[in-house]
Amino acid sequence: MSQQTKSKELKIVTKPVIALDHLKSNKRALKTLFIISELGGVTEKALAYIIRELQSVGIDLGYSFVEIAGIPTSKDLREDIIAMLYVGLLESGQNKKLSVTSQGKEFLAQISIEQEFIENLKSKLPEVKNKLATLLAEADLGVQKGRRYR
Repeated sequence: MSQQTKSKELKIVTKPVIALDHLKSNKRALKTLFIISELGGVTEKALAYIIRELQSVGIDLGYSFVEIAGIPTSKDLREDIIAMLYVGLLESGQNKKLSVTSQGKEFLAQISIEQEFIENLKSKLPEVKNKLATLLAEADLGVQKGRRYR
């Protein structure tokens, strides 16, 4: 009888270090940070819905979405969120809501975002929030439901 030997391979994947200077040149991430600051706090799932909905009303941030089980997902959006969490511009609370840190607010004050984008966003964001109010409320209810059973 012959014995088969199993070997485990170590796969090394290199990723570049994320610095604050890299985010300054990433217009898409800066606009996403601004949207999160305007919303106050939002889950990643709700943010994906909001950004996709904003694209449908003419505010395109440049993310491409794929629907998985009816939920819009974007690899680029996820990477930008991770980068902003890594450098401390965003924080994720216990309820998984993303919010802008004080460092993130200072960062937003230092950079310049296109005035046209800000005006378009402020005019269309209430409309989008109304459309997605149930989704945003779902996240809040999930947090309250978890507390109730503890």
